[in-house]
Amino acid sequence: MINKRLRKLFSLLGVSLATLSISPYSFSSDFSLPFYNASELGNTYAGWAAYANDASTSYTNPAGLSRITNPQFIASAISVQGSVPFVGTASTPVASVTGKTNGSAGGFAPMLYLSAPVFNNKNIVLGFSENVPFGLGTDYAKTSLVRYAATRTQAVDLDLSPSAGFKINDQFSVGIGLDVQRITITLNHMFGPPLAIPDFEGQNHLNGWGVGYHAGVLYQFIPSTRVGVSFNSQSVFHTTGDSILFTPISEIRTTSQKINITLPARAQASLYHDLNRCWALMGSVLYTHWSTLQQVILQNTVTPIGVIPVIIPFQYHDTFDYAVGANFAPNNQWILRAGVQFLNAPSNARDRAPNDPTGKMRLVGIGTHYQQNKCIGYDLSYAHNFFGRTTINYVTPLASVIGHSHPSSDVFGAQLTWNIV
Repeated sequence: MINKRLRKLFSLLGVSLATLSISPYSFSSDFSLPFYNASELGNTYAGWAAYANDASTSYTNPAGLSRITNPQFIASAISVQGSVPFVGTASTPVASVTGKTNGSAGGFAPMLYLSAPVFNNKNIVLGFSENVPFGLGTDYAKTSLVRYAATRTQAVDLDLSPSAGFKINDQFSVGIGLDVQRITITLNHMFGPPLAIPDFEGQNHLNGWGVGYHAGVLYQFIPSTRVGVSFNSQSVFHTTGDSILFTPISEIRTTSQKINITLPARAQASLYHDLNRCWALMGSVLYTHWSTLQQVILQNTVTPIGVIPVIIPFQYHDTFDYAVGANFAPNNQWILRAGVQFLNAPSNARDRAPNDPTGKMRLVGIGTHYQQNKCIGYDLSYAHNFFGRTTINYVTPLASVIGHSHPSSDVFGAQLTWNIV
């Protein structure tokens, strides 16, 4: 029979999943979102596959679940607020305008994690995670300089994952999880002269399911030092939805639009080390196989010249990212965190559009944890993304947008951790 603590944990899961159905999703322009909880935002997730200090390890490295010896529930939230300014020239076959415009990017994402040993067998620990590993979102006005390339763009990958960690011995653990993912995509823009006078609006809304897995190993060399390696498989989505063209006098719609899209595989290797009772250091190397995403084809897209396929080039290349961080615990109640993560963009200057304007960036974070008692802990974190200036080069037969963008974003996080003892 499932004990009282597990029944309480499963009831929390039901309430949490019901909450997700009404949660709004909108994100920054970073297609790969390096935010899986609020607590480790403070050290920019530098301990990704090795920190394994709470139930969120069920996603980053399920082998780390073997370290979570009591049932645990985590409610975490991330808020991203950013801007995506553009300076340059926008052209159609009949006109060209040079200037600047500003778009916005941001939103709110809840994340949930659960873990519990199987019938008090602390060598086998089950976990569940809900988070958003990939997201893309930008908003430009329907009258902006870049409106013929993009107005509203959003792609959100919601990941629901049961997982399990197995402790082989005192040093070595393994883990695996199933990723059931739902992606929703919105791609809106305006059509201009000579095909549309005044401007027509095109909207495309699609969604679909994908399945993948993640796995990991964790090795504890000595009590103060451990290494973790984890892997996330690629996921293939077959999405369907609506394509709509709004003209001043009519609305033309098809419900047979389709996109097939592959989100990339990823691998992470991390080191965690306690220097002494107060200080801990950590670092990670993260690899993303972005080259699987070269282009997508929007089948059955409504345009002023008919229902046609539209090709969106990405031409992404593989990336390595790096993170280092530190924790300082002056006593048993408080932890102070800091870190920096160096992220390389998969996009290139030849194909970069204004709705995916980011290049290389540096994420710098700080945070704090307060342990109220043996059951309840709280986290607050903040990070800023420092972006370089990126080249925008969007060219089609009907419109071109050429110039540069200099995005910025701020990330805020809050978290509640409940140890059920």
